[in-house]
Amino acid sequence: MPSRLSQPGRVRRLALGALALAACVASASGLAQEATSDPLGLRADNSAQDAAGDALGLRGDSSRPAPAPTPAQEASGATTLDPSALDGADSADPAAKKKPRPKKGAKSKPALGVYRGAQRLGQHGGPPDVVDSHIPSPTVAAIPPPPPRRLLPKVDDKPFDPLGIKVGDLKLTPYVEEDFGWASNPASASGPQRGSAFETTEAGLALQSDWSQSDLHGLLKGGYTDYFADPQENAPYANGVLDDRLDVTRDLSFDAEGRFNVSEQTLASLGVVSAAAAGATERPLVETFGGTIGGAQQFGDLTLALHGTLDRTQYQDATLPGGVVEHLSTDDFDDWGLRTRVSYRISPYISPFVEVVGDTRRYDDGVDFSGYARNSVGILARAGATLAFTQLLTGEASLGYGERAYQDPRLPDMRSPLIDASLIWSATPLTTVTAKAQTTLEDTTTPGASGAVSRAYTIDVAHALTRNVTLGASAGYATDDYVGVALHDSTTSLGLRAEYHLSRDVVLKASATRQDYLSSAPNSNYIANVFMLGLRLQR
Repeated sequence: MPSRLSQPGRVRRLALGALALAACVASASGLAQEATSDPLGLRADNSAQDAAGDALGLRGDSSRPAPAPTPAQEASGATTLDPSALDGADSADPAAKKKPRPKKGAKSKPALGVYRGAQRLGQHGGPPDVVDSHIPSPTVAAIPPPPPRRLLPKVDDKPFDPLGIKVGDLKLTPYVEEDFGWASNPASASGPQRGSAFETTEAGLALQSDWSQSDLHGLLKGGYTDYFADPQENAPYANGVLDDRLDVTRDLSFDAEGRFNVSEQTLASLGVVSAAAAGATERPLVETFGGTIGGAQQFGDLTLALHGTLDRTQYQDATLPGGVVEHLSTDDFDDWGLRTRVSYRISPYISPFVEVVGDTRRYDDGVDFSGYARNSVGILARAGATLAFTQLLTGEASLGYGERAYQDPRLPDMRSPLIDASLIWSATPLTTVTAKAQTTLEDTTTPGASGAVSRAYTIDVAHALTRNVTLGASAGYATDDYVGVALHDSTTSLGLRAEYHLSRDVVLKASATRQDYLSSAPNSNYIANVFMLGLRLQR
């Protein structure tokens, strides 16, 4: 069936359709561009979009009728565009499709402003926040660190040691001690003896410096013993030592020491006193004062030390029962000495050394009461090592040889090997063992004897039963071998002790000792037992 439209009419119809389609595409492209520039549809002015929609009949409001076709469209046979035919164009812009159109006569909504906080919160819809730029940007909350670990208080290794008194940079530790006891042989004499109760009062002071360099420390003490049943044995005693070290440089130091000792002479120590001295009304005292001065220079691990010594020994005269005075003071003498020592530090634990000592003894009276010239010169050499095994073994041990020659040709020279040691062994944290050995060449005033080689060995064990209770035991053995005469004596001592610390300032003490003296001289042996209880106040 032939077409109702001629060829020119068909061409016009196609041209008009193409024109309408192009207008729709252009309108949709403009809407899309506006949506892109305003993705959230916050633009207030929608009049242009509404006009374009009205022109093309694209309004979504179905209540409004579509516009009537023009005469030209009717003449050309073109039909009115169906809005549903352009659904495909609307689907290209979902935002435009979903956007509602205001109804006719309805009030227009106010213009929407840019949400200034959107950019700050990381959302879309607004430019960077310029107005509120003073507000700091949000931070990520950090997990708080765990609370510090609660440390337990450090345990005091010596909870009952005295605290002392601070005087400037010095720590002073004074004490006073009162002891009561009983002695079986106060005179330390042979034969039957009558025991006596006694009382001893003692006071002392220890000091220690608190300096970053150099050092000062010392101990002074003195006391008096009163025997109730044997007054002639009453006697004072005292001793002390004070050491000072001055560090000039890291490798050079000077040091000095002062010392003294005052004690009572026993019949065994007198030796030269006649038999009548056994009935003396009082025991004579012997006093020793001395000092040492010198210095040490280090060359890496090598240390050279040089010291000079001076000691003065004085004897008190003995008063005999008939009032006769025996002048023991004629035996007073001075001892000058020089000591040099070379040591090398192999490790922090051991330092071997070599030491040489020379001295000369000069008596106030060139000849003693027996007619012997006792001035002498001595020399000794020893080699050993200083040990410092922390918490295990500390101290010093050495072996050597000594010799002393006398001015009087009737007195033979005195020679002997020397064994010296002072070691502290920490067997356990609660038990400490102290061992000492000492060999000395001592002078004597015994007629015909040059002197005596004295050897002493002691061992002491201390155990902390509890934090405030300490038990101790000691044993000692000492010998004197006289040169020039056939005389030999020995002393054996045993002891037990206990200390109970009520506090840092109050200590209860108890002790028991036994001493056995044996001598080759007739009628000289004796035994002495001493029991004692005491109270010590310290600060």
